[in-house]
Amino acid sequence: MALKGFENITQDLTEFEVEQVVPMIVRGLSQKIGKANAVNNKYICEKINKHPNIINKYKLNGVKLRKIIQYIRLRNIIEGLCSSSNGYYVAENMRELKMCIDSLTQRINTQTKVRDMLTKNMISKYQNVDIFKAYNNIV
Repeated sequence: MALKGFENITQDLTEFEVEQVVPMIVRGLSQKIGKANAVNNKYICEKINKHPNIINKYKLNGVKLRKIIQYIRLRNIIEGLCSSSNGYYVAENMRELKMCIDSLTQRINTQTKVRDMLTKNMISKYQNVDIFKAYNNIV
């Protein structure tokens, strides 16, 4: 499902991506055990884009890679697939997995706070408008 406001860059995966690109990324990331072996977006995209089965057929970018990572995680194709500022890796132990979960929780909490503040802004700024109607017509 594409994200509202980002439809042009968050489209669902294509059949080609699911059948060709995802398995290549799964094979590569499955070997990156431990945070010390993390690989970043740029590295993964370059490797995929230079692969003989992909070259001139497809161009992987960071946005699409994140969508593919989400696909892999939500289907539990690679158990314990983590990320950090160093890139993507498979958790080597419970500590690495817990650190990844904690980081994700912090990011979710921050996003929730931003959403809540924007909602307060909307109510404050448009207090003379029927908020429910305005919100539903905009979104």
